[in-house]
Amino acid sequence: MDYRSEVRDQRLVISISGMLTFDDHEAFRRIVSEIAACEATAIELSLATTKMIDSAGIGMLLLANDKAIKTGKAMCLSGVTGHVAKVVELSKIDQLIPVE
Repeated sequence: MDYRSEVRDQRLVISISGMLTFDDHEAFRRIVSEIAACEATAIELSLATTKMIDSAGIGMLLLANDKAIKTGKAMCLSGVTGHVAKVVELSKIDQLIPVE
């Protein structure tokens, strides 16, 4: 997993590329820390260049959403296509985190 983040109009946009799997849980902690520390009121996790996600990756998205909620921010997912869209649909994560 690689990621980059930027703030656009009070929205922290974090773009995740590659695969989001159990092996990425250490690196994903940096994303959660950025969510907690940012002053933006909205968080967008862009999965447009994410090729694959496993159950641990779904868990990490839920942790990020939980951190956003606890710090008074709203989080959404964007760019959900292909394999990632199938996993999001099967896991029903879209019932907890809005998908744009």
